[in-house]
Amino acid sequence: MDLGERNMKKRNIVFLIIAVLLFLWIFPCGSLCSQKDFSYLLNKGVDVMAPDFVLKDLNGKEVKLSDYRGKVVLLNFSTTWCPHCRSIIPYLKELKEKYKDKDFLILNIDIQESKERVRAFATRHKITYRVLLDRDARIAMLYNIVGVPNLILVDREGFIVCRQCRSIDLSLKTLFESP
Repeated sequence: MDLGERNMKKRNIVFLIIAVLLFLWIFPCGSLCSQKDFSYLLNKGVDVMAPDFVLKDLNGKEVKLSDYRGKVVLLNFSTTWCPHCRSIIPYLKELKEKYKDKDFLILNIDIQESKERVRAFATRHKITYRVLLDRDARIAMLYNIVGVPNLILVDREGFIVCRQCRSIDLSLKTLFESP
């Protein structure tokens, strides 16, 4: 095998790895997430209790997920360097405004970045929802976050309704219309 063939083989392997990672990022649960029987195998399904956590916000105040039982919570795992994370900020602001009179809360969980960097980012983008710091990625690992942004919707009882929801609006409408 000559050098050109080896380089081509390496490029094909790299392309395959990237394609698999991209597929897993876009379709993190596939169709199995909707099947309760398989959610424990993936440990990232729906209809399971959202793992509780405590993180500090940009003001140093501790935020505990279970303190928000009775509210619908949208967890947005993100980073400041991610272009798509920046592009969904207006949508998240819109959701916050649309459901301001409901028991709805958005918690942005920034992964592995300094408070200063995240604070500057939140100020620059005029983020109106709560920003939490997951400095060591412990919570991201707990939730099996592979790519960002990663949106996880939690119902009033603390159960995960969807991960990477196809339609947050439809899910929220359904949650707020149910008793």
